[in-house]
Amino acid sequence: MNTQFISVSLLLNVLYSNFLCGQNIGTVEISEQAIHSWEVDNISEYEGFYKFGEGEGESDLKLFFADSIIVGQIMEGYWEDDTDFWKWRFKNLTNIKIDQNGLFTSDQHTGQFVTYLDTNRTYFCLKINNPWWDWLDDGRFDVGVRLLVNARLYQGDYPQTSSRLLSIEELKNLNAFTLKIMRNEVYARYGYIFLEGSEMETYFKKTKWYRPHYKEVSNFLTEIELRNIQTIQRIEHGR
Repeated sequence: MNTQFISVSLLLNVLYSNFLCGQNIGTVEISEQAIHSWEVDNISEYEGFYKFGEGEGESDLKLFFADSIIVGQIMEGYWEDDTDFWKWRFKNLTNIKIDQNGLFTSDQHTGQFVTYLDTNRTYFCLKINNPWWDWLDDGRFDVGVRLLVNARLYQGDYPQTSSRLLSIEELKNLNAFTLKIMRNEVYARYGYIFLEGSEMETYFKKTKWYRPHYKEVSNFLTEIELRNIQTIQRIEHGR
């Protein structure tokens, strides 16, 4: 099993051991009275890495901002049928809107940014009204705990290709090979299967994090990643 999956599960077990009863954080019910509004001066304060669920059913929501773009990406793990492979699949939320009162809307899911008051600690969370979990009864919401803020969420040498918009100015002096790696690293992070024996397959197989799983990952890419790939290609084609 993926070591990252194990480590996150252990962390969640520690967090959940302190929770009360009521609605849901993962598979644990909590008291709705312990949930309060979370209002901010700037919506960028909601940026973070939210953990939903528990064990093999856990999922993550990466939420961050780049200029006028809000990226919300759900990452879920699953065991592939008839194999022993643990894989990650990704779904990008569209038309995300967030206000300073904590209201969260998108085409797929809606919710509210909230705080959860435990006996000794306040947790910052996102409550989803219509969870992507299929085991929750209708009318029950799910609460994701923010575990990471401004952390390195992406593996590889060039995580900025997924976390922010790149400019022509910062890329124009890079050599052709570096640009090629930056562009293909976006696909590699999603487990894209490069052509056997190709330069990119040889390069990424030497890394510790690359796991080839998918022949097609285009539907996983975020708006930021798509724009950065286009920007890099503009420089490559201009040479």
